[in-house]
Amino acid sequence: MGLTIGFITILLVGFLIVRGYNAKGVLFVGGVGLLLLAAALGKGIGGDKSTGLFFVDISNLIFSLMEKRGGGLGLLIMVLIGFSAYMSHIGANDTVIRVLSRPLGHIRSPYFLLLGGFFIGCLLSFAISSATALGAFLMATLFPILTNLGISRPSAAAVCATTAMLTLAPTAPDVVLAAEQAGIPVKDYAFTYMIPMSVLSILATAVAHFFWQPYCDRNEGLLPQGGGERVQMDLSALKKAPVFYMVLPFLPIAGMLVFDGKIEIGGRVMPEMSLGAVVILTLIISLIIEYCRNPRAKDLYEGLEVAYQEMGAAFAGVVILLIAAGVFAEGLSNIGFVDEMIALVEKSGAAGVTMMFALVGVTLLVVVASGSGNAAFYAFVEIAPKMAAKLGINPAYLILPMQQASNVGRTLSPVSGVIVAVSGAGDLSPMLLVKRTAIPTLAALAVIVLYTLIFVPLHLPAVAP
Repeated sequence: MGLTIGFITILLVGFLIVRGYNAKGVLFVGGVGLLLLAAALGKGIGGDKSTGLFFVDISNLIFSLMEKRGGGLGLLIMVLIGFSAYMSHIGANDTVIRVLSRPLGHIRSPYFLLLGGFFIGCLLSFAISSATALGAFLMATLFPILTNLGISRPSAAAVCATTAMLTLAPTAPDVVLAAEQAGIPVKDYAFTYMIPMSVLSILATAVAHFFWQPYCDRNEGLLPQGGGERVQMDLSALKKAPVFYMVLPFLPIAGMLVFDGKIEIGGRVMPEMSLGAVVILTLIISLIIEYCRNPRAKDLYEGLEVAYQEMGAAFAGVVILLIAAGVFAEGLSNIGFVDEMIALVEKSGAAGVTMMFALVGVTLLVVVASGSGNAAFYAFVEIAPKMAAKLGINPAYLILPMQQASNVGRTLSPVSGVIVAVSGAGDLSPMLLVKRTAIPTLAALAVIVLYTLIFVPLHLPAVAP
């Protein structure tokens, strides 16, 4: 019964999100509804901490999630987003864009320029973390260059839409959440598992673009014309800052590598620092550098205010979504969805592999239907560690492909923000754009699944007594 109720609720939640209902509200109400239904069916809420009063247990559970998500993981995500906002304010992110865009001016072949633009766009995801924002930026800068060189508008738009499809930054909110749920330090999760997978998937996507876009162009009579001209992106709208400012957005990543308790510098082992502490340190360094460039205390404080405001916006957006997704996951767990799903996949004889495919499939379907990668991933990642624990497998085996599938799935959804933004800017139909992004996206998804099967250990190594 729990499995049936869970699937019906998932379908209902997905339907409401597709219809434009607020994802945070839908997930929260859906989770509370499942908890109430579980209580009505006589299922205990809260486990050993149950008071025997369902309304007290549900309230305690929700507030506990708010404490955990808001004060721990949520605060870290807010600090990361605040730091990114400050980098944008002082022009550091724009400097990254300006420097990384220069190589495009040396590429003259239309389809090689297409690939060059794709790779540069992937690197720009360090500076522009939002897939929709990056797609819109590339449509304003790279898209005109490609079309002026004879590349068809659908081909150029497809490349712009897929650049932020895979996560490279280890400080991205979904990476931080995935690492926590997998029970792995962010550094280990990112550099051992996620980044190698992302790099291989990006290469597969590039190869697919190189063959798929010309194939579509030939079928539609849109062969490229021209080539051989030097090109230059119009970056006049970007903020001006010293070239060395491009280093600042990458300082948290460098700090993660240096302050891990193992690196020795000058005969001294560097102490281990949490990601949050590293970000605070790099923010202080950035403040000092910015003050040296512009010694006006008032401007410095206004810059900090930008970071504070974005932290507040992150709480209202990302953190509340995390809490709502946690409530939804707890509802699914308490109704019996997790246990019954495990019992079902155990009959297959390869429960871990089957569960990985099931979670990837469900996540992908919800993303395609709703257009929201975060809502889908945040909703289901909470139950992955519970399933992994009961199956006796490595939680990263389930979580890593789910995280990546939630990102790539957006380019298969005609209602996702990036597809809507790019198709609108390119005067294309969302469905035509999805046709152009489908094969490159599926190539990336195939690499994600194969990488998980081959390189991510199904079982954690045994702990020595």
